[in-house]
Amino acid sequence: MCLLFFFRKNQFHISKVVDSSIRCRVFYSEYFIIAKMLVILGRSEFVQSELPKCPICGSTEGFESSGILSKYAQCCTCMSKWQLSYENKKLSGLILHELPKDGSCVYTITNTNTPLFDVLGEWLAIDFWKNLELEREINWELLAENVSSDVLKALVTTKNEKILYQWDGIRIVCEEKIKNGNTVEKTRKESGVLLLTTQRLCWLAQRVSGFWKQVSSFLLTYETPLEKIRSMSGDTGDSANWGSLSRISIVDSRGENAFGLNYAFFELFKPIVENAIETRRKEIDAEKKKQRLHIMLDFSFLKTYMEKGGLVIQVLKCPECGASIEFPKSGIQAKCPYCNKTIYAQDIFEKVKSLLE
Repeated sequence: MCLLFFFRKNQFHISKVVDSSIRCRVFYSEYFIIAKMLVILGRSEFVQSELPKCPICGSTEGFESSGILSKYAQCCTCMSKWQLSYENKKLSGLILHELPKDGSCVYTITNTNTPLFDVLGEWLAIDFWKNLELEREINWELLAENVSSDVLKALVTTKNEKILYQWDGIRIVCEEKIKNGNTVEKTRKESGVLLLTTQRLCWLAQRVSGFWKQVSSFLLTYETPLEKIRSMSGDTGDSANWGSLSRISIVDSRGENAFGLNYAFFELFKPIVENAIETRRKEIDAEKKKQRLHIMLDFSFLKTYMEKGGLVIQVLKCPECGASIEFPKSGIQAKCPYCNKTIYAQDIFEKVKSLLE
């Protein structure tokens, strides 16, 4: 009874203490949030004063600060993110922490002749970023230097096909097996290289043979024409996990194909492949246009056209083997009797036209 009386007597006093404690915590919490916001705004304005425009995209929309003590700044336009480095309370350098999301990470840095994504996670002085100049196109010859010689030997390419880039990693292979009359799906990981060419995207599985002395080789186990790729998806990342496996999914006419690739953040993988797809589609459209012109032009028209220009040609020279062929009287194409090369009237027309002009 005495304890109950004591509790009821002091209940109001206890509630007041608890209430004031909560209010104090709320006050300090709100104060901390406001102070943090002021630090972020101040740091953001400071970065804006040091870098009036984004070094990568050139936007003047400003930066958004984040992290403890606002040690990161992110462009509000291209979404590039840097880690800030200070010396004597001055911005001394930047570390590219996240690649831009607008595809410009594949552009080449003019003064170093290296792709922009190569400097991810590298500390560079503030003057480097202030004077940064990018070639706003992909340097395919530069990217192709990363393709290993073993991979080049393993893939048989067509006459006009060029190898553009490679990613090392794994392919997730789905297999169906019948067990006790039921179909069971199993997945396995296959090490290898995803290779991009001017015409296709292909997977070269790595094979290791030999007991005492192991020998590595590559075998083509998957390929899809670039124009057949329907969609892509993948993981993004930052400098902390640069080099770890990133999941990439590619959907073509046969379904989805899943990969785990090194140095393949989606903001890097997507613009490289999309640019190759666009170039390939333009080549296909140009070839279709050329084929339509082949139907319109024949050798009889070509002969009349040349005679009007003062040219009389009795024989043709095969562009493949160099043999002399009698000039056809009609038709849109002719075949070399020696190497079986098809010669189109349109190709001869374009050469003659350049001579007459």
